[in-house]
Amino acid sequence: MITQTIEMIHKVSSESYQLIKDEQLTSVIISSQMLAGSCIQQSTYRQVVFSDCVFYACDFKGVHFDNCVFENCRFEFSHFRECYFKNCNFTDCNWMSSSSLKATYEDCELDHEQWEMLTKNENHIHSQHNLDYTTDIYIELVAA
Repeated sequence: MITQTIEMIHKVSSESYQLIKDEQLTSVIISSQMLAGSCIQQSTYRQVVFSDCVFYACDFKGVHFDNCVFENCRFEFSHFRECYFKNCNFTDCNWMSSSSLKATYEDCELDHEQWEMLTKNENHIHSQHNLDYTTDIYIELVAA
């Protein structure tokens, strides 16, 4: 696993960018964390639960997600390129100004916002489990 921090110093502010490469995580829960301005490459995440996490301006390239859960996560200005998702679940996630290009989604549960984003680019979606967006309406009739 390689984790490298690259710092860029400007006259006004100091910003830190992380390069995460060849990271292997299995069977962990990551909750209420923020990852910003980072590049994640050639890493593998198996049975990882991401809960209430924020991924701000992150670039994922060649990352594998296997049996992962993303619940109530925010992906803002983040991009997934050539990533592979297998049997992953996305629940109540926000995809503000994010993209996915040439990524594969196999047997994943996708939310509506993500589905809209994925159909715009060269992504591959196989046997997806789209969430049912139908609404049951009940009308109560009052007898006179």
